[in-house]
Amino acid sequence: MLQVFNYNAGRGDCIRLRYAGISGVLHNILIDSGVSRFGLEFEFICQKIISDHEKIDAVLIAHVDLDHLGGLLYNLRNKTTMCMEEVWMNHGRLMRKNTDLAVKHNDELYTRLKEQNIPVKAATTGTTYELDGAVFKILWPNKEILCNLFGESSSDVLLKKHSDYGYSFDELMEMPIKRSDTSLSNRASVIMEVDYKGQKILFTGDAWAGDILQVVENKTYDLIKLPHHGSIRNISEEWRGQIMCKNYMICTDGISHPDKQTIAKLLKWNDEITVYGSTDWWKCMLIAGDEEKMEKIHFVRGEYLWKLSDGK
Repeated sequence: MLQVFNYNAGRGDCIRLRYAGISGVLHNILIDSGVSRFGLEFEFICQKIISDHEKIDAVLIAHVDLDHLGGLLYNLRNKTTMCMEEVWMNHGRLMRKNTDLAVKHNDELYTRLKEQNIPVKAATTGTTYELDGAVFKILWPNKEILCNLFGESSSDVLLKKHSDYGYSFDELMEMPIKRSDTSLSNRASVIMEVDYKGQKILFTGDAWAGDILQVVENKTYDLIKLPHHGSIRNISEEWRGQIMCKNYMICTDGISHPDKQTIAKLLKWNDEITVYGSTDWWKCMLIAGDEEKMEKIHFVRGEYLWKLSDGK
């Protein structure tokens, strides 16, 4: 049994994996902690796991920006005791300090975790964590990328208000993808592949499209968490026929993400898809002319979104 929860963490990410190990013990892996204002909800999620007599085996911080680490940092700043076994992240000693605000937040998180004696482990290329029948393989980033990128000044530009919601899915399917992500800190996002009893899930943080295509070893996945909240800048035309999946998760509250063309392209490449979200942001993008395509796009709303049974 593997369950995936996608919490409404504002414009940020907060995902929970819960699975039964070979031993029969239930395990919990949290991926990111949302924005700072999600901090109280993140604390509640953690406390609920503990009160259910389970434990938080690890928290993966996939990306240095506040929309990924904000909830955890909020609690650490408020001296909240965080009952987690360990944290996987691109932590301070892998980066040059004080290069930009995002890295400062990352270094602060690292320092405050150490103050609570929570072990911090690296999440870089080639690192594999095995836990009671599940394998967590870090595909990206490598240390060279981290050193190069965070030795330079970088700035994240929030996606603008949508300019493609006035187009139909048919029109967007035929339009070329003209933009690509240029954020250096996004490029250092952790890309992690989870293998549980033969089922594979890919988590991508805010990674660049080309890097994802470069490092994935298994081209077919049961579920992919799309990068950068569903931005068209973080997928590419080269994905077609190279990354195969029918089920996608987008982490967003719908305020400034995702791009409608992202969904249009995934539909074109896969013929039929299911898109999971914690809110029903997709209602804002639908226009007259989308009715036929909506028969092949299955939107599913809810925090508890995914379950792989042992028998699947």
